[in-house]
Amino acid sequence: MSLIAFYKPNIKSKITSAILILLIAPILIGCTGQNRNAATQSWSGVAVSDNSTYIGTKDGKLIQLSVDGGVARIAPFETPQTQENQGFPAIYGTPTLNDDRIFFGTYNGLVISVNNNDFRDLRTFEIGGNDLTKGIAGSVIVQGDKLIVAAAEDANEGRLYVLDKNTLSEICRYPARNEKPIGQLWTTPVIQDGVAYFGDLNHYVHSVSITDCSNNWISPSKLGGAIVSPPTILDDNLYLGTFDQFFYSINLLTGNPEKLFAANNWFWSGSVTDGDSFYIPNMDGNIYAYDLSNGRIKWVYPDKPQVEPILAAPVLHQDKLIFATDSGMMVVLDTVTGSRLWDRRVGDSVRAPLTLYNNLIFVHSLDETISAVDMKTRQLSWARNLKDVR
Repeated sequence: MSLIAFYKPNIKSKITSAILILLIAPILIGCTGQNRNAATQSWSGVAVSDNSTYIGTKDGKLIQLSVDGGVARIAPFETPQTQENQGFPAIYGTPTLNDDRIFFGTYNGLVISVNNNDFRDLRTFEIGGNDLTKGIAGSVIVQGDKLIVAAAEDANEGRLYVLDKNTLSEICRYPARNEKPIGQLWTTPVIQDGVAYFGDLNHYVHSVSITDCSNNWISPSKLGGAIVSPPTILDDNLYLGTFDQFFYSINLLTGNPEKLFAANNWFWSGSVTDGDSFYIPNMDGNIYAYDLSNGRIKWVYPDKPQVEPILAAPVLHQDKLIFATDSGMMVVLDTVTGSRLWDRRVGDSVRAPLTLYNNLIFVHSLDETISAVDMKTRQLSWARNLKDVR
């Protein structure tokens, strides 16, 4: 299945459309099963625990660097092959830290757990599906004693897996083995009160119990476009954007959707909220600030035609919103006015979600550079190219 079919550009967006096709081409190759033996891109964010950061790479390596200087203390962990030996998997999702373990998925269908101190005590689970096209594009979520994983099983099919956190044995999957799969999953679920919420490429949002993988709504919620962005939960609603260019709220109890506003292009990355407003990047190059109190857009930045999509999820720090562009600029905005406070270059294109830890912003760019920017001094604290880590 081609994502290009979801995007119907108008005359004003021809240039942006061409760029979008170039941006998603590496993923489309993975979906069609071509060139799975070659490393693709990696959009892994940076996970932080104590004084260590953890990042996934395009050739299936997990790398640990120190927070204070980007020093590699141990050798990278190299992802093992699947049973069918289907190539070298990229790590797209941000690793997840829990207790003394680190969890992540690979784009050839492995769920992996290792000790976060020495990368030993390897445990794996391989998802079902077509060996040429299956994969995991989001993060592995830890909820109590369970792991929740959204996976693509084939070019048009996906399932949600619930695994035992300790053994990685399967507890259940949605839909069940003997049921028809749902649309392909390129997202990371969110969990609340024992229920997983996530969208698929067939335009549906699902609400699934992580106890027995039963459907929590009468039926999935049908939206107007493909869904890859992780949803955000606030109070009694789920919020997310889709490829139909609309940003939605969905009632958690009923699954009833409501269109909140329209942008000029796809919503790819997740949104962030301070409880009063949502800050939402779009592939039209704008950040939209949506005021929950009156249901209106309070500002748009930079609010002009762009050919530079925003794919990386932003972060909030006090009264500031920090995002990164596809040209490698990190930009800091005032959340009240939407005015630009400062910016700095952080390498190549940025498509991985940003990470905030204390006063440091961690950015993973496509040239495999990790940049740590100090929000107090506005200076680069350190930068490290992952290709140099052995």
